[in-house]
Amino acid sequence: MPTASLDGVSQQARGSFELGLAAYSEGRYRAAVEHFKEADRLAPSARLSFNIALAYERMSDAPNALAAYRDYLRRTPAAGNAAATSVRIAELELALQRSGVQQVSVLTVPEGATVRIDDVSRGVTPWTGELPPGQHRLELQASGYKESKQVFELTAQHAIDLLYDLEPLASSAPAVLAPPGVSAAAPPPATNHDESRVSWWTWTAFGGSAALLLSAGAIELSRRGLEAEVKREELDQIASLATYDTIESRTLQARIVLGTGMLLGAVGGLSLYWDLKNGERASATLGLACSGDECRALMRGSW
Repeated sequence: MPTASLDGVSQQARGSFELGLAAYSEGRYRAAVEHFKEADRLAPSARLSFNIALAYERMSDAPNALAAYRDYLRRTPAAGNAAATSVRIAELELALQRSGVQQVSVLTVPEGATVRIDDVSRGVTPWTGELPPGQHRLELQASGYKESKQVFELTAQHAIDLLYDLEPLASSAPAVLAPPGVSAAAPPPATNHDESRVSWWTWTAFGGSAALLLSAGAIELSRRGLEAEVKREELDQIASLATYDTIESRTLQARIVLGTGMLLGAVGGLSLYWDLKNGERASATLGLACSGDECRALMRGSW
């Protein structure tokens, strides 16, 4: 049942929230989603994302339910029901995997950037959708900001978040003219701001590793809960056998997810090492050459 309280909000937001609760209890789940979304627009609350996920689950809409649960944990990662929600997310990710797709979310600061993936316009950020696993090309465009182009890898097992801070376009400063007979000040040496940056793949690897390790922990907590339930002998024989099958399945799933997370973390560590080595090599090729009254920064080497 959806969360039945929403404190400290406007009367209009509370009205939308209560309409959503009423629609949910009457089985009008699509109407409930719309009312909850309206309440969230008027008075943002992570609990509304959870209610929206429950309504989508009632409609057997796995993609939208998964997106809403992920949004809930993105907004409140330390929620009291985070472990149980992570288990449900893993189950919905598995459902998408079986259908041959997986979910990806593109988030930018600021929001409202146009999203193109594989040369197809997808909408604006924040954007969430489903794609076949594999490598994809992402382009982000926003007025007043530099265009961003990236390649990302979507695994079959887990949904991913792609987070970007858009870089503003540099404003052209007016030229400063020196009085006659006075040499203009030498421009500052050019610097390569990308030297110290860690590649997007390294962050993706570490982020994916963290997500997998959290999922493994959530699955393990779920398995222990089922084990405890069986030990209390509150289930009949048939139900217990089914529960044991579920326990074995989640044990295997937790081990696979844990192993994959550790492997991805190792890949991220190796990638970070190479990023830092490349940064050191690049900085060693920066020199300053002066001739007469002219002084300029030179970048030597291969870039």
